[in-house]
Amino acid sequence: MRGHRSVRVLAVAAALLVLATACASTQPAGGSPTTGPVKGGTLVFAIWQEPATLAPNYGNQTITGIVNAVAVEGLLRTDTGGNYQPVLAKAVPTEKNGGVKISGDGKRMDVTYELQPDIKWSDGRPFTSADVKFTWEAWMKDPKVVSREGYEQIESIDTPNDLTVLVHYKTIYSPYLTRFGTIMPKHILEKVADISASDYGRKPLGTGPFVITDFKAGDSITVERNPNYRKKGQPYLDKIIFRSVPSREVAVAQLKAGEVQGMWNLIEAQLPDLEKDANIKLSITPAPGVERIEMNTAVNKDGTDPNSVHPVLGDINLRRALIYATPKQQIIDRLLFGKARVGSSPVSQGWAAPKGLTQESYDPKKSNELLDQAGWVKGGDGIRTKNGVRASVTITTTTGDQLRERVEQILADEYKQIGVELKISNMPSSVLLSASWAAGDPRKRGAFDLDMYSSTPAIDPHQTVNLRYHSKQIPYPGNGGNGQNYTRFKNPEADKAIDEAGSALDLEKRAAAYAKALTLLNDAAVCIWLYERSAIEAFRTNVSGYAGQVWDGITWNTEDWYMKGTAPSY
Repeated sequence: MRGHRSVRVLAVAAALLVLATACASTQPAGGSPTTGPVKGGTLVFAIWQEPATLAPNYGNQTITGIVNAVAVEGLLRTDTGGNYQPVLAKAVPTEKNGGVKISGDGKRMDVTYELQPDIKWSDGRPFTSADVKFTWEAWMKDPKVVSREGYEQIESIDTPNDLTVLVHYKTIYSPYLTRFGTIMPKHILEKVADISASDYGRKPLGTGPFVITDFKAGDSITVERNPNYRKKGQPYLDKIIFRSVPSREVAVAQLKAGEVQGMWNLIEAQLPDLEKDANIKLSITPAPGVERIEMNTAVNKDGTDPNSVHPVLGDINLRRALIYATPKQQIIDRLLFGKARVGSSPVSQGWAAPKGLTQESYDPKKSNELLDQAGWVKGGDGIRTKNGVRASVTITTTTGDQLRERVEQILADEYKQIGVELKISNMPSSVLLSASWAAGDPRKRGAFDLDMYSSTPAIDPHQTVNLRYHSKQIPYPGNGGNGQNYTRFKNPEADKAIDEAGSALDLEKRAAAYAKALTLLNDAAVCIWLYERSAIEAFRTNVSGYAGQVWDGITWNTEDWYMKGTAPSY
């Protein structure tokens, strides 16, 4: 009975704890209570990163999820308060409603999903339990998937009828509600030998409000109304065109000129200017994303040995010196108008956010002292050496991001003052953030020194923490490049804490375990947590229906979007 009580704690406490942390409204913007939404029209939405793929089993970029959300759905999703809500399932399975059952020995669990009836794929074929089972099978057999997190804990799946899915877990897997966030169509893919080489990567079939009909690399992605969408009369728009632009600044210029009606992912520094424009409305939502710098502790080499030691970053004193030399608050004040928060861990919001965890503050004097004590000696050019190794490293981030480029320049100046040379070598998001060993993601293959980007954990952070910081998740040739532990961080105590968090059912115990793991991560000084930002999008004033969502991207409710007045034609 103890396990059953714990499941009840998981379901009830999750709702209470997360609801207390929510601080954003999901009320749609605009709209008239008397006239209602307007049907028809094409909305052009600017994106300044382009997805390397739209296949959900391969995609790792945030922008992939932003585009995919209009077409591809899962069994459940979370609302802005972090509470799970049914989508293709009829209900959220819990112990209370009989959807979760713990084995008599308390070591395994079964989860049952009852599916909504009469759901169709956008091509008109029925959505059934066979699609859910196929999704699991596809993730497990394909060596190119971004991660098998959670799915490898499933022993088997039964489908007693078209609307029932019975998932048998090998263990107690506490983040079970995070699985099956996207479902793949069996009737389209079951005979495809290599899904990564198929058209699915450009036009994944889904059950959502829109159908992805065109993907022109470097230009645009077009989605059109799904005639088989289950919500009658929706979506309101005929089309959304995701227009690829080279930078945020270009997107802002097009938004001001009315060439696009919306844009993704502004930065705080752009707010004062846009707030003055009467033709533009802003959507600002607290977000769990954290901008960070990761330090590779293994040798910078393609297909690196995770047990090797980086000649510069392998020294913890040098890594700590870089943390002390990073002026986080000054970066926030200068580049983000003081409207962001200094980072402290990869989990910044929700019930699992560690309380009181901080990282060292800016102190270049301390940096110099550490390096002096560690035997790094300044040369005639001011750059330090130790045992014949020059303190020179390269930082990589995404091209087309002026904020990140300006941060790099600041860091290059600051690090030079402590005797560390910082070189800059950036690359497109589709390469750096592909999370694909085969596609050459340098983080996966270990061919980098420092990288800078952000990631956004779900309300249940297990996938983020386990994939990125468990030693079993270090990608290397021997495991086919699986895992996302890019720093090559290894700590048995952290591994144990992460394992405990993933198998416990009590939220307080899980939160304590994550806090321990993340404290050990900070102690290892392999990441620099720069800042926590809000999610900021902008629209022309004739666009309505959108709503910010703490735990999801702006496109989570595109079925509700509409445009007032005359819509442009394309």
